[in-house]
Amino acid sequence: MTQNNPSSKNDQRAVRLEKLQKMRDEGTQPFPDRYECTHDIKAACDLKPGDTVRTAGRIMLSRNMGKLTFAHIQDLGAKIQVCLQRDLVGAEAYKWFGKMADIGDFVGVEGEIFHTKTGELTIRVKDYIFLSKSLHPLPEKWHGLVDIEACWRQRYLDLIMNDETRKRFLFRSKLISTMRRFLDDNGFVEVETPIIQTKPSGARARPFITHHNSLDMVAYLRIAPETYLKRLIVGGFNRVYEFARCFRNEGMDPSHLQDFTMLEYYSAYWNYEDNIAFTQKFVKYIIGELFGTLKIRCGENEINFDGEWPRMSFRELILRDSGIDIAEFEAAEPMCAAIKARGIEIESIDELNIAALTDQLYKKVSQPKLIDPLFLTGHPIELSPLARCNDENAKITDRFQLVINGWEVVNAYSELIDPIDQCRRFEDQARMKEEGDDEAMPMDEDYLTAMEYGMPPNSGWGMGIDRFVSLLTDSANLRDVVLFPLMKPVGGAKPAPKQAATGSGAPKAEADEKIDDAGITRERALELLSQNVTGKVLRCHSLASGAVMKALAERLGRNPQVWEIAGIVHDLDFDRVQDEDRHTLETAEILRKEGAHPALVQAVLAHNAEGLGLERKTEFDFALTCCESITGLIAATALIMPDKKLASVKAKSVVKRMKKKDFARKVNRDLVLLCEEVGLSLEEFAALGLKAMQSISDDLGL
Repeated sequence: MTQNNPSSKNDQRAVRLEKLQKMRDEGTQPFPDRYECTHDIKAACDLKPGDTVRTAGRIMLSRNMGKLTFAHIQDLGAKIQVCLQRDLVGAEAYKWFGKMADIGDFVGVEGEIFHTKTGELTIRVKDYIFLSKSLHPLPEKWHGLVDIEACWRQRYLDLIMNDETRKRFLFRSKLISTMRRFLDDNGFVEVETPIIQTKPSGARARPFITHHNSLDMVAYLRIAPETYLKRLIVGGFNRVYEFARCFRNEGMDPSHLQDFTMLEYYSAYWNYEDNIAFTQKFVKYIIGELFGTLKIRCGENEINFDGEWPRMSFRELILRDSGIDIAEFEAAEPMCAAIKARGIEIESIDELNIAALTDQLYKKVSQPKLIDPLFLTGHPIELSPLARCNDENAKITDRFQLVINGWEVVNAYSELIDPIDQCRRFEDQARMKEEGDDEAMPMDEDYLTAMEYGMPPNSGWGMGIDRFVSLLTDSANLRDVVLFPLMKPVGGAKPAPKQAATGSGAPKAEADEKIDDAGITRERALELLSQNVTGKVLRCHSLASGAVMKALAERLGRNPQVWEIAGIVHDLDFDRVQDEDRHTLETAEILRKEGAHPALVQAVLAHNAEGLGLERKTEFDFALTCCESITGLIAATALIMPDKKLASVKAKSVVKRMKKKDFARKVNRDLVLLCEEVGLSLEEFAALGLKAMQSISDDLGL
């Protein structure tokens, strides 16, 4: 078979479409409805020479050698070589295959197993049938792609071309079936609980909000299955579990996704001690079944799951690794002083309360050292406000985490079953929600009513499946272990219409006209900046705004040069305008005289829409406003680093400072959040803006 190699992908598609039409014209069905196989390809690979087989797969490779053609066909489980001989399949069929079949097409083959002279297992084809035409050529150098986003966006291609990807997702499926089998064998019952809920309870998290049209009410995607699973405990299901898709409208990073799979189970009459013993048996069983050994390698570390796993309390771990006894402190200030005295660096240490200090100290000095499985216990009450207090020490909770290779894999509790105490805690959460904490849980009266009918003692357990798979497959990003992770559409997400249930807000960005020419060059923009801006701070702010705008344009598929120029020139009159409400009017006039594109001028005016009484309408308008706004927040974050360098800043630090109203008070948080109008979350925008400013850090003096 000769593989076509036109100059472009569109040309290759056109050639394949021509072949498709030729098939139809000659009466060949290019998309038949079925093909009966005796073996899949993996099973065919286990056959012996002389055995006959009918199997099917996608053509991945083809070599024509005159009267002989060798090809590889593949399915999810394996790949096998097939051999077509002109004298065996017939001259016409042999010629047809060479002209009409392309790499990527599906074929069914029937023949006899044999070994070639090189020893390769091969099917000697006596008959074949065409099963499906691929209209696109497969990637030729998929394995060498640097942009991992291509694998996430087009997972089907990743699965076709990458054997490691196929193995990873088969491993995930086997893991889940293994877990399900163990739980079933130990008396647990699998259930399904609601994904659309009236109350977003079960964890502290910001929910996704929607509107139920038929019932005309606000609804939420679940953030955890916990309260419904515990309702079942009330109803007499003593042991229940669920593989639950959960949704949390929060930040995204390599170790967090907004929609993810969690396994939760609850067992009546257990406490957390019972759960620790069961967890060890459970995880050992999983590792043994999947790997055939209890010693496995994760990255650079060998992890030993054998033997009795140790347990240590927060206090013991931190004392061992830092010399600080957290039990001696009841306030943040003296603990902060003790941490500083030992030279332990914790980001924003002076801004943390005692609970956060304890957590960050553990993560700094202890967590990275925990390679083999360890049960972390004795969590301070401040870190576990919804867990059952320990009967002997009210300052700690009956909770444990399983830590493996520095990852918190399992979180479990002795559950709170006192409805009066639960009501009080819900009230505290509701009060926090009223005060603006959008992660706080609302009052859930129906769940309280269920508890008041009597809930037996029980212990609950939760594991993030995506994270566990990522750990066991040594994957760097959770998107690597999710088949179809949510991705923003190429060119930017279209704004979603506001619904009455979610409240009103700023108008969404209208689609922009295509702007290929800013009307002024980048060099002229820099000249205007030099002529009109004398202050170093404002000059750096303008350059930073240009860099962030350029990065955002590249992300959204817009013209980077046009957007960068807008960032550079947006504040030309700021130094000399006395009335800030009139700011940008003079800049706009300068730009008009220079012949700048009207949309650029409009975006410059719109970044001071509040002062001028204007309305932001286009994506360009919103983009310039949020980009120039976030630069001050990023720069201020750099200045509190020990070396005052952008290189030391992490995106999560910028997001954290965003939530602290006393930090960089001149930064308008509402304007930064306009990034959502162009389809980016705050976390995505902070990462993009930081990277852009880091790329010109020398110019910024940071």
